[in-house]
Amino acid sequence: MKTKKYVIALAIFGGALFTAQATNLIDLNGQTTTNIEKSTIKIPRNG
Repeated sequence: MKTKKYVIALAIFGGALFTAQATNLIDLNGQTTTNIEKSTIKIPRNG
């Protein structure tokens, strides 16, 4: 059960990150940008 909860939490977190990154790539003016800023993603060390 513990592993299942971790897998579900990881899937939700990954989906949220993908959605946030995809909305950043598509500009509201119709222009697409291809640069991805790695510095905006902060991963906790002992999380």
